[in-house]
Amino acid sequence: MSTDKQDMSVDNQRTAIASYAADHNMRVAQSYVDEGRSGLDVEGRPGLQRLLSDVQNHCTGCVAILVLDVSRWGRFQNVDESAFYEFLCTQHGIRVIYVAEPFGDNDGPLQSVLKSLKRSMAAEYSRELSAKVFAGQARLVRQGFVMGSPAAYGLSRLLVDASGKPRCILKRGERKSIATDRVRLVPGPPEEVEVVQWMFRQSAAGASIKDLTERLNKRGKRNANGEPWRMSTINDMLNDLRYTGTIIFGRPNPRGLIKPDAQDPPREPIRVDNAFPAIVTHELFQAAQARREERVRKLTDDELLEALRVLWKRDGRITTRLMNADPKVPTAQTYLHRFGSLRYAYRRIGYTQDRYLGYGDVRDRIQVWLPSVMGCVRDALEDDGSSVTQKGRALRIDETWTASFYLMQSSSAGGPKKIRWILPSLRVAADILVGIRMDMKGDRPIDYLILPAISAKTWPDVIQEKPGAGARFYLFESLQVLRDLANLSRRAPDDARR
Repeated sequence: MSTDKQDMSVDNQRTAIASYAADHNMRVAQSYVDEGRSGLDVEGRPGLQRLLSDVQNHCTGCVAILVLDVSRWGRFQNVDESAFYEFLCTQHGIRVIYVAEPFGDNDGPLQSVLKSLKRSMAAEYSRELSAKVFAGQARLVRQGFVMGSPAAYGLSRLLVDASGKPRCILKRGERKSIATDRVRLVPGPPEEVEVVQWMFRQSAAGASIKDLTERLNKRGKRNANGEPWRMSTINDMLNDLRYTGTIIFGRPNPRGLIKPDAQDPPREPIRVDNAFPAIVTHELFQAAQARREERVRKLTDDELLEALRVLWKRDGRITTRLMNADPKVPTAQTYLHRFGSLRYAYRRIGYTQDRYLGYGDVRDRIQVWLPSVMGCVRDALEDDGSSVTQKGRALRIDETWTASFYLMQSSSAGGPKKIRWILPSLRVAADILVGIRMDMKGDRPIDYLILPAISAKTWPDVIQEKPGAGARFYLFESLQVLRDLANLSRRAPDDARR
């Protein structure tokens, strides 16, 4: 829902809904509110997630859901997502009534067209607003200001007023309170600056990340969170251009946590050199980068494999934790880059993982299920009267919407009793993502993840052995929901013509 600064604040929406309920002899039994939350995706919307969970589990105790207007579901970039949520509510026997729309809860051809138009307008408003916000942020970045991200270890955030006069150093977690104030980066505490410079000097001299991590922890140094240093943290720091006084804004999230919208035009990252005083020279930064690349390149395949053999002989087993903890063994990531998989590297030295069934073996076993499930879905939809075309792992239904299919293999995380399923990150553009969640041995599907593509942008990609409420809402025992959606897509053109 909207914030109090907007015309459609929560209080105004409550008033409009209460007035409609009173006029129609209804009683508002429960309210689901997301105050001040982004409407671009369902993640971060606990109120909406709770509503959808209650609907699916028949816990609302209601016969109708009153919504101010179509955009209150969210300004989703895929306009079918709000339609999908409305469909799920009506599928569970609950009417959806839009109290401020001319069509209310009517579902005729004209009303369907109006809803689609309203959804498109909401999405377009969000896209235009995003473009304006990015342009404003880009202008400020070019002036040397930073946008929201926390300061790296060794740097601090300096709060300045509209005229550029310094106010104070922001502590970790603090934010500015005045809209016209801006934030610049400056060198941080001298002891942190000294640690950062030491890291780069040692890296340029040939020290490995493992060695740096071990030496810092032995000296009792702690990272920005007050915790022992980790190799991943130091690796990120040695790649961070901010230490050279450079700001890079607008680049894709390196961990893939935020997935770009396919409809958004590609944006070139904005780079601003000498935006603030550097604590590491460009020459030292490049020297550290070059030395790290040299260390990786000079190890031959035989040398990498021999390091594994030594580890195996010494400890009797090989794990990624042992590899990353031993300064004499390259990291597991190095083996992945060089050999394509750890499993292949293990095979090269004759090592077999002590498991009932190897992950790779299960992966090979479940491959037959993808064409089988897609074939069954295609046959069922065609029997129902839909036109279906297939391209790779995607099915195009009635020339209206597309579903892409993926196998979800189980894996252990932190021990054999902690099982999870991961949705592959490499995805075909589609309206609906269908995840086939396989059992531990890869013998059969457990259930199916039916996920609107717009939700996949922020979907955590992982389903635990006991799925949470957000995950359960998208899990189905069968693929009947695809037949229900196809039934709607077949009827829509005929209804529109009548």
